[in-house]
Amino acid sequence: MNYGKWLKAAVAGAMLASAAPAFADDVPLYHDKGFWSQQFQAVGDAAKAKTGVRIVQTSYAPPEQYKAFIQSSIASGSPPDLFTWWTGQTFKELVATGKIAPLDDVWEKLIASGQYEKSTQDLFKVDGKTYAVPLSVSRWVVLYNKKMFADNGISEPKTWGDLMAAADKLKAAGITPFDATVQEGWRGFIWFEELMIRTDPAAYKGLHDGTVPYDSPAVQKAFQLWSDMYAKGYFTDPRSNEEAQDFARGKAAMYLIGEWAEGIVETAGLKADSGFGAFIMPNVDPKLPSSVVVEAGPIVVSVAGKEKKDVMTAVDFWTSVDGANAWAKSSGNFEGNVKADAPNPTVAKISNDMKANNSVLMERWWEAVPPDLQGEMVAELNGFLLTPTMDNAKAIMGRMQALNADYWASKK
Repeated sequence: MNYGKWLKAAVAGAMLASAAPAFADDVPLYHDKGFWSQQFQAVGDAAKAKTGVRIVQTSYAPPEQYKAFIQSSIASGSPPDLFTWWTGQTFKELVATGKIAPLDDVWEKLIASGQYEKSTQDLFKVDGKTYAVPLSVSRWVVLYNKKMFADNGISEPKTWGDLMAAADKLKAAGITPFDATVQEGWRGFIWFEELMIRTDPAAYKGLHDGTVPYDSPAVQKAFQLWSDMYAKGYFTDPRSNEEAQDFARGKAAMYLIGEWAEGIVETAGLKADSGFGAFIMPNVDPKLPSSVVVEAGPIVVSVAGKEKKDVMTAVDFWTSVDGANAWAKSSGNFEGNVKADAPNPTVAKISNDMKANNSVLMERWWEAVPPDLQGEMVAELNGFLLTPTMDNAKAIMGRMQALNADYWASKK
């Protein structure tokens, strides 16, 4: 952990003002997601009605300013009692400050009540202890156009063979099977992570701690599979800047994306349930357990905050069925509570499928990879989508491994 980073941030964030609660039983929830301010407050007002403790949304924007504020408050020894963060390496760095409270006692009750899966708790663990409750849990699944499937006699694929057979049938009918682009510059990792997990999940995890190189046989296998799919014409033009809209317009039959995209697709004109469904990507290797990539957002409690009754009342409400329902209704997000109402048909379907298949959760590549590597690595993966040949893949693997090796060597 680079504590200098946090101390330096104290200077950058020193001028940022924090919002104080209006009443003694108000608990501020600090976040950088201003687009959800009203939605956060809807949950806060529901908490007041149910418990007498109001959660008060307190927004900072943009994210870098928010990070500076949090880092400054931690460096000065007085972090907020309750705030959102990110998973991955930056979460580990936050925990390493010693200012964040472990919440294993909270999770013991949540698991015992049957409201949460153990795999959800595992998303927020560092060195065996749990340091957050979920803000959101978005699973990455395949959306599919129901009419295109029905018109071509295709059922939801249960195996990799089924999926490839569906792609062949769609292609023969003049329909592009999969929608995938480099829109906004970050999407190149989506199919890479999925193919790694579907072929060698252990190697996928090893990429994130430096134990597996990016030019290893496991990575080459994933790229070869990916390149072969491109050679068959399975993917849309990667240069489109309207990925979700393209799927809604029928430019592709399937769309690998987070559950959060349901609302975007519906806004573009294709309705959930009636117009599109969802399924979990099957494994290439049928011996592997069912798994789902997850993008999780944490809410953390400071060490001082955990000693305050009102703060823990707020946490208890947020994680309750009532809290999860209020969040789902206001924001459309799934918070992880399996006894709460599903916010939309996609979440309901995938939750049922995961339960039936005993699916495990896999951390998304973007959160799992060290932040210092994210930008350059995803730029390389974007480059593959633009030129999806194995010659290009081999060059990309070499450059990615050079970045990877340099990073981990600097940590020794």
